[in-house]
Amino acid sequence: MSGIHRIQQLRNQQRVPTTSKTSSPSQEIYFKDGDQAFIQSFATGNDDDKYFDNIEMYTWPNEQGRGYHNLLKHADIDDSVVPTDVSPSHKFAFWGYVYEIFHGQLTERGREAGWEPLEDPTGKKIYKEIINAYKVISLSYGRNEYVFNQLFDIYNDWGRLDKGIVRVKRTGAGMQDTSYTIAATTREAQAPAPENTLPTIEEYFCERYGELWQPQSSTTGSAESTSNISQDDIDSLF
Repeated sequence: MSGIHRIQQLRNQQRVPTTSKTSSPSQEIYFKDGDQAFIQSFATGNDDDKYFDNIEMYTWPNEQGRGYHNLLKHADIDDSVVPTDVSPSHKFAFWGYVYEIFHGQLTERGREAGWEPLEDPTGKKIYKEIINAYKVISLSYGRNEYVFNQLFDIYNDWGRLDKGIVRVKRTGAGMQDTSYTIAATTREAQAPAPENTLPTIEEYFCERYGELWQPQSSTTGSAESTSNISQDDIDSLF
């Protein structure tokens, strides 16, 4: 079910109480504590917009205890291998042009890539990573849909999600203390057209998560390595 209104309707319905491997390279941004990204949505959010969609993902520990299996819940994907006690997590995802990410910490990847050291208005040191590329942003809906509702409010104010640039920020490192803020900005810029046709969100996730696999380190965004991923990292990955 695509389009921001349709997804909201789906989530409202779901609130009713009730008693590997991949051939597709990662195009996702993985947020860590303190990261903030400036993004212009490629998706409009309008009804039947295939570049904004709801995602359901099974995630469970692998047999070696050194990572997690991830499998998309989809009508065309065999999920018979999923343990019976595992339920899928729900996220919304959309394509967007990511201008840059400001990181709260300098990582080894950041040193190698030459992230630019800066200071925020409070004097805290931050590190700027230039992206300038189309990426997939997937986020949990949050308690009482608070994350999704922030984007939905922007959609209502703008009339469509691709009208301006938003800032997405993660605060917190664990599953219990992590929060996301999504805010409209006054920044003016026009993202270039994609060099190639972007797959729909459904196509992208079916291709990337249609078979069992363990996520590898990303070449963009803020993921360092997932070879020893902890339970606290599940939310930031999927």
